[in-house]
Amino acid sequence: MALLGLSGTPLLVLLLGATLLVGFGADWLASRFRVPDVLWLIALGFVAGPVLGLLSASSLLVIAPVLGATTLMLILFDAGLDLRISRVRPLAGSALLFALTSYVASVAVIYVAGYLVLFPKHSVLSLLFAAALGCTSGAVIIPLANRLGLATGLRSFLQLDGAVEDALAVITVTTILALRAPSSSSLALSVTASLVLPLPVGIGFGLAAGLIWLLFLYAWQNRPFVALATLGFLFVTFAVTEAFGGSGILAAIIFGVVVGNEELVRPFLRRSRPFQISNDLRKVEVEIAFVLRSFFLFLIGLFAVVSNPGLVESVTLIVLVAVLLFLRQGVVLGVTRPRSIPRAWSGPIASFYGRGLTSAVLLIVALEQVPEVSQLFLPGLLLIVGTNIAMTLWLFASPTRPEPSADEAERRWAAAAPELIAFSGEDATALAPDPAESRTAEDLARVPSPGGSRAPPPLPRRKE
Repeated sequence: MALLGLSGTPLLVLLLGATLLVGFGADWLASRFRVPDVLWLIALGFVAGPVLGLLSASSLLVIAPVLGATTLMLILFDAGLDLRISRVRPLAGSALLFALTSYVASVAVIYVAGYLVLFPKHSVLSLLFAAALGCTSGAVIIPLANRLGLATGLRSFLQLDGAVEDALAVITVTTILALRAPSSSSLALSVTASLVLPLPVGIGFGLAAGLIWLLFLYAWQNRPFVALATLGFLFVTFAVTEAFGGSGILAAIIFGVVVGNEELVRPFLRRSRPFQISNDLRKVEVEIAFVLRSFFLFLIGLFAVVSNPGLVESVTLIVLVAVLLFLRQGVVLGVTRPRSIPRAWSGPIASFYGRGLTSAVLLIVALEQVPEVSQLFLPGLLLIVGTNIAMTLWLFASPTRPEPSADEAERRWAAAAPELIAFSGEDATALAPDPAESRTAEDLARVPSPGGSRAPPPLPRRKE
């Protein structure tokens, strides 16, 4: 079918251009109204493919797994660059436990729904569907959390959760596919390798890549095209890690963490001068990730098959969307300690549960080995859209408080000065925060609002 008299390559170029424009508008809507851009981009692909029949999904199936894995890798690498070890350390234990518990519980619930209703008595399809859709998508929740300006600690928690759940989903689906492989003498070795190697190999290659590339950036960061060279080295790291049986996704985020926390590894590299990643490098990397992500979300809608899922199946998916939301709420209350994770964070942590890029990539990868996986695309698409709509509605109903700016923090300190003076009995000038002293975003987030009932927070340390 043609559009505006176009067909073939011109039509494809037109749709790619429309995808970028819709992606730009969807990004603005996500920051302004908290509506995830995943919904608009999937809708565009759905209209172009199943509804109007402008493009054939089969012709683009070859590039979909590559495009999806590359996009996910870039987004998690960028999340690693923003992840500060000093801020994450108090949250790491709770975030890892939450991610593991949430993923396992979600897989169990989705598997039961799939085995009993969606794919009756088909255990393999139900297990693949659960393993792929059981994880929150870091490509959805991480950009959205950054746009909303949440507190630094909360953003760090969500970044860890998204990255760990993505890695768990990749490992689980890989293991299932290894078990499904034709029987051979090396089957046991293949399954063992898929279970044991991904985490340590991914971490090891990610650490090595980060250290090597820091040495490169020290000398070459100001050269032209260094951002593209960084992405090239990231791709090589991913491929080599996968070749040795590791998790390339995990290696990508560890790579980013090492580069983003250069001050911690500087002594090991025998460097004394401070180093900061170029803004140009970050900008190029983010924009390339935006382009790839927009195209892949467009493909998700394109691969959907128009069919009537049935009343029972539709109700099951709606109930599943709600159950997964409240399941995360129960998990965050059950496995985290109020001392490390404030109870005020439990609502946002539970609500950031949209499925998306990771789940779609894994379904497309599984399709290459198990043709019956095509039956999972429509239920998977409905679950992705449903969780993102529910996430949007929840965020509207319980808006999260953004992190205060430096100016707002200074205003609060000034308004609270009389109370602080009376509380401590010290001189006002001694208590006032030193404008020249740098404070982290977490320090600013702890500043009380005027008239608040909380006790005064710890004051900034005075310079000797």
